[in-house]
Amino acid sequence: MDILKVTQKQRNIHVVTVKPKHTIKTLQISDIHFDSVKCDRALLKRHLKQAEEKQAFVVMNGDIFDVMGCANDPRSSYSQIRSEYLVTHYLDAVVEDAINFFSKFNVTYFIGRGNHETNIYKRQHTDVTRRLCDGLKAKGLEVYDGGYSGWIVYQLQLSEKSGRNSIKQFYHHGYGGNASRSKGALKVDINMKNHPDADIITTGHDHQKWFFPISIQRLSHEFKIREETVYNIDTGSYKYLGDGYAGWATEKGFNNPTLGGWWIDIGLKKRKTILTKNIEVYEAR
Repeated sequence: MDILKVTQKQRNIHVVTVKPKHTIKTLQISDIHFDSVKCDRALLKRHLKQAEEKQAFVVMNGDIFDVMGCANDPRSSYSQIRSEYLVTHYLDAVVEDAINFFSKFNVTYFIGRGNHETNIYKRQHTDVTRRLCDGLKAKGLEVYDGGYSGWIVYQLQLSEKSGRNSIKQFYHHGYGGNASRSKGALKVDINMKNHPDADIITTGHDHQKWFFPISIQRLSHEFKIREETVYNIDTGSYKYLGDGYAGWATEKGFNNPTLGGWWIDIGLKKRKTILTKNIEVYEAR
């Protein structure tokens, strides 16, 4: 593993200290909807196995759960609930199954919250994200509990004698609708305006999947102009919609998303005498 330690500075600010001379590999995913009958668990399993092989840091940006099958939930539909969850202890069964599934992969997890988790917290007064994290920790995994939005700061060193440099990721589970025409790209400028210190911005929620690098200009403390890139990423989903015969998503005109997430390799490199950020983004599919 390339990580020396992870330090929680505030409840939604985490600092990941990377070993000197190392590049950290990350898997950035969201909107898994693990307990839905429409979750592509085979694809999820493949990506987590690859993350284990790469010794990657797995960042899950909300909606790990679907959890719409509780009694009196207006969204509930028996046809959308897996048969093993048709029990009176529905939420317990879902969380326990997720713990058993995710604990099979020897990776470090960062688990944020999405609207499906916060909705259950409000309706049922239980924090399924915290329960998942605690369950994985009890099985010996290294797990960190994030917010609906927040920051992950990667501290890197080009060599053991050099000073540390930071690459900052702002994450937000997302907001709004499916964005069937814009694909959610209109939020790029808003996110960059609201979070000007971010080198990487990851969002989810709308089940869109894209990578949008934007070049910017920054002025250093030495009054030197630097050209940098902000990497805007929508992290996709693992929930397909089906054949379009019927259902809420079909009636809303939603399309099947491109499933999977993104790999982001985060490190430093030197160009002549100038130390620069080295961020590589490529698709997990």
